[in-house]
Amino acid sequence: MPMNELNRMRYLQAMGIDCYVSRQQLPGAALTRRLALVRKAQSPTARITLPAQEQPSPQGKPPQRQRVELAVDQPVTNVAPAASEKPLTPAVRFSLVAVFCGGIAWVESLNGRPLAKEQVQLVRGMTRAVCGEAGSPRIAQLDWPIHNNPQLDQGEEAAKAGVAAFLLRHIEEQKCRALVTLGADCGALVPSTPLSGISRVETCSTVQMLEEPGCKQQVWADLQPIVLRV
Repeated sequence: MPMNELNRMRYLQAMGIDCYVSRQQLPGAALTRRLALVRKAQSPTARITLPAQEQPSPQGKPPQRQRVELAVDQPVTNVAPAASEKPLTPAVRFSLVAVFCGGIAWVESLNGRPLAKEQVQLVRGMTRAVCGEAGSPRIAQLDWPIHNNPQLDQGEEAAKAGVAAFLLRHIEEQKCRALVTLGADCGALVPSTPLSGISRVETCSTVQMLEEPGCKQQVWADLQPIVLRV
């Protein structure tokens, strides 16, 4: 029984022998077995229809390529803001000066004025009256806002937190036992919660004392809770 032609070609291919079939019948050669190729029917899903080849335009322009439409997720235009996001409050601006002398932190708002030498001398005099002695004062200043980043909160609550951190750092370094806020505007900027561990007194500003010497009697009465008794 003659060997199946397909099997014969497989065997030759497995042995590495190339097998060729002539396109036409060669004269004097044995008849070559012809194999009928059966084309498989293409499935409807795998059928690809190519567009007809476009003819070149008379002007010599190349044919335009067909655009491929892609489905892109469209961004949501109207999105409600998150409930937790709060608008930033307007920045407040002020300058505080703190004079640390005799274990007491004397804090006052500058209100756009530079700290005068007379104000420092007045603070030293009050320290001497309260503590009995006054060493060399140490002065520190806080200008708010401390940065120009509009994305960070610079409102009143953030300012109070910054003032508290500023005072706590210096009070711990100077080992202060009391805090005196000079002036009502300064007292409104200094929070009470983080600074509850030391004595706190509120009285008139040094500017008011220099302009109105009669108020010093009220200042002395306000300072009585921190006066050291012999």
